[in-house]
Amino acid sequence: MTLDYSVVVPVYQGQATLGPLAQQLRQFFEAQGHSYEVIFVHDHGPDDSWRVIRELRQELGPDVVRAVRLARNFGQHNALLCGFRHARGRFFITLDEDLQHAPADIALLIQRQQDADFDVVYGCYEARRHSGPRNLASWLMRKLLRSSIPDLHPDYSPFRLLKANVARHCLEMRNSYTFLDGYLTWVTAHVGSVPVSHGPRAAGQSAYTARKLLRHSLNIFITFSDAPVRMLSYASVVVFMLTTLYSGYILVRKLVYNDLLPGFASLIIAIGFGVGLLLLGMGILGEYIHRINLKTTRRPNFVEAETLD
Repeated sequence: MTLDYSVVVPVYQGQATLGPLAQQLRQFFEAQGHSYEVIFVHDHGPDDSWRVIRELRQELGPDVVRAVRLARNFGQHNALLCGFRHARGRFFITLDEDLQHAPADIALLIQRQQDADFDVVYGCYEARRHSGPRNLASWLMRKLLRSSIPDLHPDYSPFRLLKANVARHCLEMRNSYTFLDGYLTWVTAHVGSVPVSHGPRAAGQSAYTARKLLRHSLNIFITFSDAPVRMLSYASVVVFMLTTLYSGYILVRKLVYNDLLPGFASLIIAIGFGVGLLLLGMGILGEYIHRINLKTTRRPNFVEAETLD
């Protein structure tokens, strides 16, 4: 059975919020007249969320509430991919469990998608309602990722609407670190965004501490970007240029003043060119490894958006 929308919710510490979230989703979709399902993916959190999910399934019915319990904690983005595998809707919607994303704002995502038939629509926040350190860590993370992954949409967020066929392309990819929004940049460039509200967390504390956000950012930076490799290549060019300039200076000084200690300048020049060659070699090797990584991750060579035979 094909539904209009599948709402995929990764669950880690949602014991206190899953009930209100499910009720708000039901009120929204029934008022809009859309068929829907909610897929809760329990990511092996520390609270009693799984019991709450089972109770919601009994209350709202198995056609509305579907659930998957993972064997251990695999992380938010892997939990979303798991939900995509089970989803039956024409469109997938992802949002957090903590009610910081208002289900009523789904209407804004739907309207924006229909405006230009976008493959992906992000809900962007006018004001983030996290703690100060969390907001700072998020800002730094976004700056790092935007500079290292130019195709990443500037308004990317966990509140998304995706076409089902676009989301399913992400299931084919394999990577040492899963980043759903990075996968989406490999699938489509037809992405939009719309301002949405961002409320305070209704209960509990976020599992994303500043330290975890930093580790998350570094893993994405290393896995999805070739910037570290390019930095080695650029560094080798800088070292070669500086060494060449220093060599010219030494030659001129030798010819004009002839006051240099024997051996020192030649040692520095040899070290400079040697370091430059090492950095260049590491950069070239890194380029090969990065390209091998892109093939092993099953990044698609092309994705057909439309075909007219």
